[in-house]
Amino acid sequence: MIRSLSLVYLFVILAVGYLGGTLLFRQLPIASVEKMLVIFDARVVDNEEVKLIWSIVMTSMFFVVVYVLSLIKKFRFPILFIGAIKCVVFGLSSAYLLASGMKIIVYGLWWFPFQFITCFLLLVFCALLTPPFFVRTIGKRKRNDKGLFIIITFTILVTISEILIFVYLLN
Repeated sequence: MIRSLSLVYLFVILAVGYLGGTLLFRQLPIASVEKMLVIFDARVVDNEEVKLIWSIVMTSMFFVVVYVLSLIKKFRFPILFIGAIKCVVFGLSSAYLLASGMKIIVYGLWWFPFQFITCFLLLVFCALLTPPFFVRTIGKRKRNDKGLFIIITFTILVTISEILIFVYLLN
């Protein structure tokens, strides 16, 4: 029961972050949204002149920042917040893509499923590093790094698949 509750907890964070990003898109001017999205994933704003390495670097930066913060005991509290920020960026970029006239079929094949899976994998990664309040154990138990390796492997596979679809579908 507790394990399934944590999945629901992570899906709620993902849904609220996504909806928050779409609502944020409606409140911000397009120029500031474009400046923000160029930092996180430039393919959203200008897909013709984008270096694919930048999207890989930004995806890995979220994982690296979360992992580094988990190593420092005093900075463990914002880890799920960083995962939620990635979900907000996902919602913001989705709203921008749809508002800028991207075809729904391209959005449905390329952007939404891969970003959804990547955001969820990041949230699971965050939850493995610092479990939610209702699954924390008492005492000193060692962290299971096998789960972290599996999450990172899935993320690498999803990112490679997304880049291949981006290259062959949009370019």
